[in-house]
Amino acid sequence: MGAAASSAIDVRVTDRKSLIKELCLRRKNYEAMQHAYRLELITEKPAAGSFAAALEKASVKDPGICSGGENSVVFMEASMLPIVSAFLFGGALIRCFEVCPLWFVVYYKTLDQIFAKIDQGFATYYGHSLQLEYARTDWSPVHVAEAGIRIDRILIARVEKLHVNKCQKVSYGYAYKTGSPGCNMNQEPQEPYECSFKFDTYMKGKSRSFWIHKDICRFHGDETRVAATQNVTPVCVNDRIEIAINLFNAMGLVDVNQVKWHPLEVVPLQRRECPIEQELFDWYDLDSFQSQSVERLQIPDFFSPQLVHCSTEYAGIDVAVSRTRLKAETQGVVPQADRILGSRFEVLPRSSPIILPLKRVGLQHDRFTKIQLRQGDAIHLYISQGGKMT
Repeated sequence: MGAAASSAIDVRVTDRKSLIKELCLRRKNYEAMQHAYRLELITEKPAAGSFAAALEKASVKDPGICSGGENSVVFMEASMLPIVSAFLFGGALIRCFEVCPLWFVVYYKTLDQIFAKIDQGFATYYGHSLQLEYARTDWSPVHVAEAGIRIDRILIARVEKLHVNKCQKVSYGYAYKTGSPGCNMNQEPQEPYECSFKFDTYMKGKSRSFWIHKDICRFHGDETRVAATQNVTPVCVNDRIEIAINLFNAMGLVDVNQVKWHPLEVVPLQRRECPIEQELFDWYDLDSFQSQSVERLQIPDFFSPQLVHCSTEYAGIDVAVSRTRLKAETQGVVPQADRILGSRFEVLPRSSPIILPLKRVGLQHDRFTKIQLRQGDAIHLYISQGGKMT
């Protein structure tokens, strides 16, 4: 699916794989080199009045008239490749993208065709409040004991002003493919799993505020230590949200035909605060708190000039917690954010729309993506440290 016209922002520029595809097609028309059934390859000249017989030969997909360009093979014909892709889905399919530019372009286009039903369903259910602008397929490694991979269909939609000052919930049901294709032919389709995303909608241009929690307590040991971000993302009208429909993971391959979008849910806004606030009540400045703590504390002013430090307070007993307010001011990538918080941050102009990846409800971490801010946005950063080792 291609990107719709958008004068304010091009949603494709953030996606490396779509950019690779475009660069490949600028070099050569690889799509025309894909195997296809071609009438001009019929070597037998039809007798007078027998042209219908030649067309019939083409309609039954005679292998003799199926051909393609260099590096294309017969199973890459447009009607066969979706079947082959479903069989290879996972790490083997990703290896196919690495063969050559032709394979990358053709397989990428095939995934667009396979997942078109998901894109169309989203536009049907949510088009009145979320305008779908672009859809693409993404894959990334899963950091577990054995190397894994996840494959997602990414939908990028522009937020309309229909539900300003409301919390919106987008959700869908899905099921995994079973081992035997015909074992459930007489049963009704089922959606045993549900996935949902929530976001708060504000007027265009409003400064947003959200929290981040970084836990560096000693009793956790060595981990990725990626900071947790607010689960319900604040979004302004005309911003873009990024929704990831996970289609392959350690559980297996999701049945695309079983992905069913649910009606949009709209509820009043609620106050969003970090859960750690419910455990701490008395906050002190650095000098007052340091005298009663054994931890070596410092003010986390690590992100200037993009994120300017406003204030820091401390609380806690066994575990020391700092609460810092940062304000986005200077445009550009935040250099230390990746190292300290485990995520990439970028500050954009105050009037610029931004792309905001939504996190699935119930997850502390989902996809590792860049977080975009606007000048004037505020971050409440919580850092937990300490904890006695036994």
